[in-house]
Amino acid sequence: MNGNWTTIETDCLVVGGGVAGTMAAIPALEAGLKVVLCEKGRVLDHCGSIGCGVDHYLTVMDSGPEWDTPEFLIRHVPELTDYIVDMAVAGRVIREMPRIFRRLESFGVDFRDRKTGDYYRLRSFGLPGTYHINFDGTEFKKQIGERVRKGKATVLMRTMVVEVLVEENRAYGALAFNFRSGEWYAIRAKAVVLAAGDVNRISRNASGLAFDSWHFPYNTGDAQAMGYRAGAALANMESVETTLTPKGFSCQGLNALVSLGAHFVNRRGERFMFKYDPKGENARRAVIADAAINEYLLGNGPVYLDCRHLPREMLDRMEYTLQVDRYTLPAFYRQKGVNFREELVEVSVAELSIRRSGVYFRGSGLAVDVNAETSVEALFAAGDCATVSGGISGAAVLGHIAGEGVVARVRSGHRALPHIPAPAMAAARARAEAHLARAGGVPWIAFEDEIRAAVTDYVGVRRTQEGLRLALAKFRELEEREPLLVADDLHGLMRVHESKNIRMNVEMMASASLARRETRTGSSHRRLDFPEPDERNWRRFVVIERGAGGPVVRAVPVERPLSDSFARRGSALAEAR
Repeated sequence: MNGNWTTIETDCLVVGGGVAGTMAAIPALEAGLKVVLCEKGRVLDHCGSIGCGVDHYLTVMDSGPEWDTPEFLIRHVPELTDYIVDMAVAGRVIREMPRIFRRLESFGVDFRDRKTGDYYRLRSFGLPGTYHINFDGTEFKKQIGERVRKGKATVLMRTMVVEVLVEENRAYGALAFNFRSGEWYAIRAKAVVLAAGDVNRISRNASGLAFDSWHFPYNTGDAQAMGYRAGAALANMESVETTLTPKGFSCQGLNALVSLGAHFVNRRGERFMFKYDPKGENARRAVIADAAINEYLLGNGPVYLDCRHLPREMLDRMEYTLQVDRYTLPAFYRQKGVNFREELVEVSVAELSIRRSGVYFRGSGLAVDVNAETSVEALFAAGDCATVSGGISGAAVLGHIAGEGVVARVRSGHRALPHIPAPAMAAARARAEAHLARAGGVPWIAFEDEIRAAVTDYVGVRRTQEGLRLALAKFRELEEREPLLVADDLHGLMRVHESKNIRMNVEMMASASLARRETRTGSSHRRLDFPEPDERNWRRFVVIERGAGGPVVRAVPVERPLSDSFARRGSALAEAR
């Protein structure tokens, strides 16, 4: 102990215990490195967005057909992402997919269908092959979490990292606190991996309950906000994601529905998806969501899920796999008196998340190179907080790449790690604990409600310059009120930090959205004042970095990897000609 702090020395610090974080820890542990993993959850086996299970996994398997090769899929990635993609990193992720898939199988993950003993592969979301494996992934997270425990990592549960430590553009550790015991940690590390997921709780949803989220509500952009404050570059923050969920029940499952053959119809009974995409329900998620939104705007809502045409065998599989992600879904249907086998089921558009814009291989978050390293030396990122993402498989593959990158970085030789300045430690703790000592103040719940209202009303899925400027003014006004946030206990203090991170992320989202003066990828970024794609001026990345007065935004050509721009940080966004 040092001044009521616990100090830890390690080779690798991983922030986030989901798929990306655990997969990053595994190669580091196998290389003999000391690893500390910090996670906000209670049990490592059930942390992250698939803590309760997953029903699909996207991968190339190299099984023989041309479509099942990395190079075939790589050729289609630019079109799948509307040409806004870091092909260097996406290419490496896709080429590594077969290897990491086999690694997962060696960990005990059973991807095979229990009836046939073979892989049940399906096509969905605009992909050019049947890359999705439909399977029972109830134990998926447990099986990779077990590898971390067996590797004897130091796992700090119920622990929130609040600050990444950087000196001369080099990460060397972090500060964190346990929101059960109140213990504070000063962790020095030769490399840091940020793997804390996407950004949720940013807009209103159909139920009005912020934690009733189609995605993991405890992923609040912690990695993106800490990376930004540490000086790392982010990209694609204007691109948001939404989905279709059963009305009144936010959950995942759209992938299983469309890949197994479900249709969407409007109130007139019209199967409308082919009006918006020649692939119909197999279009990209962003297109599906945008089509449903447009049907409502045209007065054709409600929108329904139609499974009545499917054979019994397919309905049985659908019923089984849909409860893997959210095991309470069948009970919800029973209580509502809804039978999706025999009747239409009304669906609604879910709340927004800053994630991967409804497409594969383009993420919204920290810009990384082919080793998953950010623009800050020894600071890595993987999963849905990084600029290349691909669902569970993307998190698994890029997480493993990050872990291997950490091994290479550590073995390449390091200058001596700086000592963590005692005044900086004291200041970080004092800022946090001031929220506990405050009498009165702003409750974090009310603070977040204002964020969600502003995002819904002024940013959302239909954007204008006026609305985005109003949103930015609101977010900056909320920033000034952050010191007034009050926490009733240590758990509330964790929520206060989440609220600050959410606010920081939506400010970056609105700043990037204002900069990108075009519409791209359906509902992920639709500007009503610039309703068409602008290939001449805006086939570019929008990059955000921390400036003296807030986010600094610039445009970077997509023809080069994002990492090529790391040395040119801080330049202002040029006006599109």
